[in-house]
Amino acid sequence: MRSAEGGVQSSDTGRAAYRSSLSALLALAMLAGGCASQIPKNIWDLEADERHALLGRKFADVVDATDKIFGEPRVEDREQLARAKVGVRAEVRENQDTDWSIPSNFRIPLPALARKANVFIDFTSAADASNLSQISPAVEESDSSLSATVLKPLTDTFHFGATLGIHGGPDIGPELFLRYEQRWKPWLLFGEQRGYWRTDNGWGGRTILNLDYKLPDQESFIRFANKADYYEELHDMDFRFGLLYRRRLAWEVALSTETGVEYNPYTGDPEKNNDTDPEHDDDNAYARVRMIGKFWRPWIEWEVMPGFYYYWEHDQPEAWGIDVRLSVIYEAFLSGPE
Repeated sequence: MRSAEGGVQSSDTGRAAYRSSLSALLALAMLAGGCASQIPKNIWDLEADERHALLGRKFADVVDATDKIFGEPRVEDREQLARAKVGVRAEVRENQDTDWSIPSNFRIPLPALARKANVFIDFTSAADASNLSQISPAVEESDSSLSATVLKPLTDTFHFGATLGIHGGPDIGPELFLRYEQRWKPWLLFGEQRGYWRTDNGWGGRTILNLDYKLPDQESFIRFANKADYYEELHDMDFRFGLLYRRRLAWEVALSTETGVEYNPYTGDPEKNNDTDPEHDDDNAYARVRMIGKFWRPWIEWEVMPGFYYYWEHDQPEAWGIDVRLSVIYEAFLSGPE
């Protein structure tokens, strides 16, 4: 049995090794980004927020530096950032078991190709919000996915893309998509049409059409959102329609009120074959309030969403519920073309 003194020495040694490794990684990232003169003598002299910002910024700098090595400016997709995001989420519904998940997203841009397209790898496990309420409405919403995407601008409003993805199962296949985004202040119209083939579900597609109206205060907007997923298999159809009002408040908090309908023409649980029990049907109409903000640090995000749900196929259709989430985020915008 180790003595208490030996345990402390072992812990100190491990902590020293961890700090040394992290310092070396930061130095390598800063050198790759051409920022060697900015390397602090001891990163542990920095505040926690400064260390976090340094990690996120240097992650993006490495991507930008790699682009320069290849001699190509970046052709950005609409998000223009590198991201690492991990959290924990609980969905609580009246008369139902609590559903726990670990939403995460890792988005790694790769070097630009021939001044014409951008490639990025995206890994998502348990999306942290509904597509209808995401600021970026094209976020993948499957339980888990790993994809590589090439995105090419055709005009100022049209973008064409191709994706090769592995989705939970595994369910593998290529996707082609066309995006359209047009602004007529204060209106914004976003549309995306995808078509794909996957090993488990055959041919399928996804249609997204969102219309936003930005209010005169410039701090809030209204969105009419529509989304449809459809596969060769009938029970994998899914339709969502929603109307939401979102406003930015003080203390880095955003508040939205949402109402909508989620509908699948298949009766039962679409995740289980031949399950036609209406009590397992997730079709519902809802009204809820979503609050998202920062906690303690600017890179720790919280979300609380109380709501009322009406499941019309159930014996007890009315249900109150609340979703809560806490996530840690490392992200930084890329510098883009010079």
